[in-house]
Amino acid sequence: MARPRLLEGPRLQRLSDRRQTRQKIPGWPIAAALAVLFLYLYYVRIVLVPFVIAGAIAFILTPAVDRLHRHAQRLPRWAVALAIYFLFLAMCIALAWGLGPAVLGDIAALTHELPHTIQSVLGYLAPSGTIAVFGQNITSADLSHDILNGLRGYLLSGAGLTIASSGIAIVFAFFLGLVLLAYFLFSAPTLERGFMWLVPPEYRDHVSRLTQDVGPMLRRYFLGLAVVVFYTATMALIFFTAIFKIPHAPLLAILVGLLELVPLLGPMISAGLVVLAAFEQSSLALAIGLVVFILCLRLSIDQLVGPLVLGRAAYIHPVAVIFAFLTGAVFLGVLGLLLAVPVAATIKIVLSHYYRERLRSG
Repeated sequence: MARPRLLEGPRLQRLSDRRQTRQKIPGWPIAAALAVLFLYLYYVRIVLVPFVIAGAIAFILTPAVDRLHRHAQRLPRWAVALAIYFLFLAMCIALAWGLGPAVLGDIAALTHELPHTIQSVLGYLAPSGTIAVFGQNITSADLSHDILNGLRGYLLSGAGLTIASSGIAIVFAFFLGLVLLAYFLFSAPTLERGFMWLVPPEYRDHVSRLTQDVGPMLRRYFLGLAVVVFYTATMALIFFTAIFKIPHAPLLAILVGLLELVPLLGPMISAGLVVLAAFEQSSLALAIGLVVFILCLRLSIDQLVGPLVLGRAAYIHPVAVIFAFLTGAVFLGVLGLLLAVPVAATIKIVLSHYYRERLRSG
């Protein structure tokens, strides 16, 4: 019986290469996979909020971790990431310790003063004491009573349980975000390699060049947005407390700052809150001063702070911002509001990167 001939080295390598050869993945399966991924994210959008927020914070802090690790190469990267993580936690705890009691007190006071606030607003809207509603004259006192009864009925009809459940979900999401932030900071290089592994090898160089353009833009946008929120809240707190001396200044300042996260609609809501606070002032000059302050604050953000910290990389035409804002809210809710501008800017960079390439001949 003849023994089978063993394959020689070069021939064995050619056969192995022939067996491992595959075709290049065309564009339409990738587009279909991205569409399926988008639909999946749409259905689980409610659970994405802590992931996105923690990812954005880690995206901002990761360069600091890498820079410190280069200067302290004797330390493992996880130790440097742990130091940055605890430093971030310490800043959050200090902020909560300083403003938390005042904010909670403001919330309790606003709940207690809600009937008086509604009556004050209705008094400004109807100085005569009566308001025409659907052709019927109703006194401001009766309308205020009806509004309060409607709110009580709404809360007792099951909405109160929904609000309480939402509060528990927010607390859970907060602690989940802290855990996710730790994972993102500790394993950022591993996550980056894992993302690139998901990309077909023939497209990895192209995606790598693309991320070199998109990454700095997104990092500057998220960092700049954090600076804008901090600047807005700090200026509002200083002026509301030291100059205007309006009640519930810490809560109002934090709301005005956080509303900067929502494009277009957020500044309008914050202006409405300041106007509502102006209604509570007995001095007309003080109310006018509040309105002038919010206008000056808006101009300083739009003309100075915003362009300085955000730059032109994330600039999108206001019409495109409105479209992205509305479509993001429809598809992803709160998450869509937060991601409307960075997603639109990313699409702009991707298209610019693609259009710069030369067309294939033939």
